[in-house]
Amino acid sequence: MLIAVVAGIAVGLLVAGLGGGGAILTVPVLVYALHRSPHEATASSLVIVGVSSLVGLWSHHRAGTVQWGQGALFGLVGIGGAYLGTRASRGVDGNLLLTLFAALLVVVATVMIMRAQRERDNTACVPRPLRDENGGHTFALVKVALAGTGVGLLTGFFGVGGGFAIVPALTLALGYCMPYAVGTSLLVVVINSATSLLFHSAGGADLEWDVVVPFAATAVIGAALGGRLAQRIPKRMLQLGFAVFLMCVAAYTAWRALPQLL
Repeated sequence: MLIAVVAGIAVGLLVAGLGGGGAILTVPVLVYALHRSPHEATASSLVIVGVSSLVGLWSHHRAGTVQWGQGALFGLVGIGGAYLGTRASRGVDGNLLLTLFAALLVVVATVMIMRAQRERDNTACVPRPLRDENGGHTFALVKVALAGTGVGLLTGFFGVGGGFAIVPALTLALGYCMPYAVGTSLLVVVINSATSLLFHSAGGADLEWDVVVPFAATAVIGAALGGRLAQRIPKRMLQLGFAVFLMCVAAYTAWRALPQLL
């Protein structure tokens, strides 16, 4: 249980500090340290990440970096993708699911390193209105719909909140700067986690609350701390450190899952 407590704090820090990424730690801990099946781990991670994201969302709301309307739209259009991802994951072997998850982590880590190299220190900024270069809304709405659906698909398939994908999607689709992308991503994570959990529950997923409750409770503590630390630690330093962490988790997950497939 000590492992769940320590991991919960780390998950909360990641969620509130970077706008997501908690499930990237939650899923391997539940599978390898707490000996839950991959499918049980994906369902449980949705509760843990969703609750900690809700706490982190409040901290960022107080800082004024949450775009409620645009974030809600992004999250709602991802419900269809979450449903498809959840259905698809049921027919996939558990070890194959973890191998694909490891590959995804490598891609995400690479993107974060590239983004950190380009990014300068955070400055005050305001997200652009939801429109394209010609002032119309159609093209921008299509981009939001596609990005939101893709993130929802990842959420349902891998049991992740999707924050690591939401943040770059918000910067590309809506032109957000990092402070607003991180804050608004937590709103989307809450929506995606809640809807994906409903789909998993409808499919008969069982949650072991004796593990989920202490894990989620300590994640809430970590999220409260992370929301404050996020305002003080340079975002580039957090991104580079997180990218290295992703690579380590990916290597370990692949090392455990790949031999079972061969």
